Amino acid sequence: MNLSLKKARLKIPSPNITISLFIFLFCSFFLNGQELRTLTKLPKVVNESSGMEITGPNRIWTLNDSGGKAELYLCDTTGQLIRTLKIANAKNRDWEDMTQDDQGNFYIGDFGNNNNQRKDLTIYKIPNPEQSQADFTQAEIITFSFEDQQAFPPPKSELNFDCESMIWKDGHLYLFSKHRSFPMATKLYRIPDAPGDYIAKKISSFQTSGPDETDLFNHWITAADISPDGSKVCLISSGKIWIFYDFEGDDFFSGKHKRIDLSDSSQREAVVFVSNTQLYITDEEWFGGIGRNLYVIEISEK
Repeated sequence: MNLSLKKARLKIPSPNITISLFIFLFCSFFLNGQELRTLTKLPKVVNESSGMEITGPNRIWTLNDSGGKAELYLCDTTGQLIRTLKIANAKNRDWEDMTQDDQGNFYIGDFGNNNNQRKDLTIYKIPNPEQSQADFTQAEIITFSFEDQQAFPPPKSELNFDCESMIWKDGHLYLFSKHRSFPMATKLYRIPDAPGDYIAKKISSFQTSGPDETDLFNHWITAADISPDGSKVCLISSGKIWIFYDFEGDDFFSGKHKRIDLSDSSQREAVVFVSNTQLYITDEEWFGGIGRNLYVIEISEK
C-alpha cells in the first residue's frame, strides 16, 4: 500500500503529524525494549488487521479496518486463510476491534472516530462463528454514544472520543478511548452487551504517557483484551503494552499495572490473550511490505 493511500485512510489532520509519523516509522527500530516473536505473515486479504479473537490457539479470527468488507477472516499460525464469513446486514465504516463473550458470541466494533464527530457508533453482535459452516451470518445491533461528549466534533484540545479497543466481561462491553490530544490518556466506558441504544457510562481514565513522552503513536490505545481467567486486562499501542491487574470490579485502572516497551514499533491494532501469559498481536501493512504480521509474546503472571 502506498504512503498517500495509507495517509488518506488514517485521515491524519495536519502535516506536522504526517512528518512525525514518517520519523516514527523509520526510527522505531532503534527503540529499546522487549521483543515480539513473528509467527507468520497474515493472508494478503487481511492487509489492515484491526481486531482479533481466537477459537483455539491455531484458529485466529480477524477483520480489516475502515474501507474493508463487512466480513471476518479465519486463519492459522502459518498464515493460511481457512474461511471467510460475511456479515450480511453490516457495513464496515470503521471497524476497529473485536471481542467475544463466554457463550462464544462475537462483538465487532464499528466505532473508529478519527474526527470525533460520528453519531452512529455501532457494535455488531454475531453468533459463535464456529457453530455454523455457512459463509454468511446476521448481526444484532448495538448503538451508543459517550456520556461526556457534548460537541461533534469537540475542540482540538479535546479530541478524546475516538475508540479502537473493546473487551467483554460479565454481560457488559468495555470501551477504551483513543486520544488525539494531550495529555495522552484513555477513558474506560461500559455498556450492556444486548441489542439496543445506550449511553456509554464513563468509569475511569488512565494516563498513558509521562511528562516527557509526546509521541502520539506510542501512547494512544489501539486494541485491548482480557485474560481467560479475567485477572488481567491488556492495552496496546504501536510500541507498548500495558497490563492491568489486581483491580477491583470493573474499574480496570484501580489496581496495579506494568508497561512493556517493545523493541520496535509498527501499526499494531489487534491483540488477544492465547493464555493467561501469552498474547497474539497483529499489525497493519505499510508501504514496502512492512507489517501484516502475526506476533506472539510471553508476559509474566504479574
